[in-house]
Amino acid sequence: MGRMNLQSMERWNNLSIEEMRTLREIVSRIDRGDERISVRSVAEAAYVSTSSIVRLAKKLGLEGYSELLYVLKHERLGAGFRGAVDIYETLSFDEQTNATLDDLARALTSGQYGRVNVMGVGYSDLSATYLCNRLMEEGLFAANKSPLDFHDDTPFLSVFFSESGETRDLTFVQERLRAKGLDDYAFTAESSSTLGENASHRILVKRGRNGLPYDSNHFVINCLECIESLITRMDTMRKVQES
Repeated sequence: MGRMNLQSMERWNNLSIEEMRTLREIVSRIDRGDERISVRSVAEAAYVSTSSIVRLAKKLGLEGYSELLYVLKHERLGAGFRGAVDIYETLSFDEQTNATLDDLARALTSGQYGRVNVMGVGYSDLSATYLCNRLMEEGLFAANKSPLDFHDDTPFLSVFFSESGETRDLTFVQERLRAKGLDDYAFTAESSSTLGENASHRILVKRGRNGLPYDSNHFVINCLECIESLITRMDTMRKVQES
């Protein structure tokens, strides 16, 4: 049984949206207490092939699906399997981050925006695409492209993902939004970056992981965790609005 080391954990930044969806499907079944989680049932639910799940396990440094399931079960059930896949290890959000995530959740559930434009470049585009897909699952119209590509009067909200906060393709869009007095949210690791300083709302995302030495970059997986926290907040706010 081979354990995942810190080097293999760096591969999280290279996971595709389909691979993240597959892992989320497995984790959800573990959390609801399913006794039997077959690779075929997971593949059908995640719209992938069984062979792609086996490849995913090997990509993460594991022998195959059985070991992937074992690792995820032990991580979720708190068996102390350190160094394993910690897809949803809870990040400790500071007061400002919590407040900004609440603000974003409130904006997204307000009904005032007809479109959400989510943008990222390079590895950060994984996070942008993931949020775009999650928002569509929540019934919102989300587009993984610049609002400058749209020529309509639809009220929109812009969300940026950039580790450095200096991605020119994104700061270019942000400059034009600011000129129009439009709000935006920026997920970045650098508070003093161009994107971070000029954003209407900034969410500072760590590069490290709780309990792990900072010798590898986990910005993308930490962004995904922020996104899951955001979706949970949205669902909670909707329930309150409906009650």
